[in-house]
Amino acid sequence: MTVRFTLNSGALRRRDKLFSKAQSYIDSECIRLMRPLVPVGKPYFRHSGKLRDSAGNPSPGVIVYLAQFARHDYYAAVNHRHGGNPNAQRMWFEVMKRKHAAEILRGVRGITGGKT
Repeated sequence: MTVRFTLNSGALRRRDKLFSKAQSYIDSECIRLMRPLVPVGKPYFRHSGKLRDSAGNPSPGVIVYLAQFARHDYYAAVNHRHGGNPNAQRMWFEVMKRKHAAEILRGVRGITGGKT
């Protein structure tokens, strides 16, 4: 028995393009949906929104907060709501995933043509 496998390079390029588009969508949606949960300083502090505005996407699938003390604010077991953002929470990525994972996956399915 002989099996012949023919690779369609056009299909691979299409798949890679769809995956890239889906990853870009996931990254931008995560940043957008995390924004309301990120703590900021009290409004009268200079650069109070610096942490919230420092989200960067240096490579696909990677979101980095560049502001000083970002790691501390992410993991700190303090009440972030006393700052300038009443919706702020620690571990805001985990909170966002819990609330919006299904919504993001629906968007990815729409991009890739997957089953809903």
